[in-house]
Amino acid sequence: MASKDGDSVRQKIISNIFSSGIEKIYIIVIQFITSIILIRLLPREDYGIIGIVVGYFAFVNLINISLESIILRDHKKLDENITDVMQNFFMFNFFKSILFIIVASVLSLVLSNIYENNGFLYAIWSITFITIADALTTPLIIYFSSKFNQKLVTKISILRYTLSLILLSGLFIYPELWYIALKDFFVSFVFVLGWFFISKNQLLFTPKFTNINLKFVKETLFSYSLWTHLNGVVTNFIYRSDTFFLSFFVSLTIVGNYNIALNSANIANILPMIIGYQNSVAISNAKDKNQVFKISNHFILLSLLIGLVTIIGFYVLGNFYLYIITGQENNSEIFFYMMCIVTGLVIVKSFASPLNAYINIYGKVKNLFLQGMIPILIFTSGIYFFSSYMYGASGIAVANILVSFFWLLIIVYQASKNNYIFSTLLGKNNV
Repeated sequence: MASKDGDSVRQKIISNIFSSGIEKIYIIVIQFITSIILIRLLPREDYGIIGIVVGYFAFVNLINISLESIILRDHKKLDENITDVMQNFFMFNFFKSILFIIVASVLSLVLSNIYENNGFLYAIWSITFITIADALTTPLIIYFSSKFNQKLVTKISILRYTLSLILLSGLFIYPELWYIALKDFFVSFVFVLGWFFISKNQLLFTPKFTNINLKFVKETLFSYSLWTHLNGVVTNFIYRSDTFFLSFFVSLTIVGNYNIALNSANIANILPMIIGYQNSVAISNAKDKNQVFKISNHFILLSLLIGLVTIIGFYVLGNFYLYIITGQENNSEIFFYMMCIVTGLVIVKSFASPLNAYINIYGKVKNLFLQGMIPILIFTSGIYFFSSYMYGASGIAVANILVSFFWLLIIVYQASKNNYIFSTLLGKNNV
């Protein structure tokens, strides 16, 4: 019976990974086509505006607390009262969305006045619509995924990105940032309605504007979700704050070029994200620590292989990739930025994603933030500011690699403090 249960879990894990892989590959293709359309149709300054706004939202994400992250760890406990639990998540995220609207209103006015460019207003509201849609639907997405129903998540995600691409074709008629904001509002609205319809039919949960259980929110927030959120904020800051620091020292055109490299390189982050997330799902369903280490080690080895292939692929095909995106034959500077960013991503994500998943499920996430992510944040802020001030875009591109080495050392150390037995990677069973 145990063997059959193990085979069943293994099949579900493989199915989840396969479905998630299909989703991410589809997203990569859509993002690739989207990048070509945006870069070729928008003025480079407007593309720089998008990059700067994304950089600022690395700070705005501080208030984007993901209360529902606890689902990955405690979904088995939450099953009995899933309707009440989802209602609390919905109300929490509804109030959070109001806060997003307030922040977006202030930020759009401030940046538009500073740069004397209304493009910032449209770019900020564009990303705000997407952020709110994700906030309202993420509890459902995480829950269905944790129950090995990634197929459903993938189907909805594919529909979302397909609709977005279809509507983006309107940019050929209206090559303006206001059109992108309008498109993102419509797609986000349809996306939220779709998930609420699914929740009503499969979970018998219909979002209502009722009182929130403050006791549940407080316990969930301060025991787990706040710390995983803060860890995520620092991670997002490292990934997206390059353009924020650059905006102080270089022109919008240079920021636009760097943003092309950043968005191109971030494709290398997608598969490691799948590995890390699916490792969380898998080990949250593991029966004992032996199975936890066995599963995690498989994910680490797979992630290392993906990292190696990623670097080789970008090095060989990177220039051709940039040519397709930009339509320009000479992209040597952008290629340099991109390879530095890709190298940094591979260095940290190959090991860090599965280990982060382990710490989030079985470790002390509060200690990870205080003892791990805070030092990384301080180091990153210092070196990003210094490198962009002294050497511009080239400097901050190289800084990505230095940050990644430091980050990797911190995560390995934190995993060992949380009793991860690295000798099991060599096939030794020390549990």
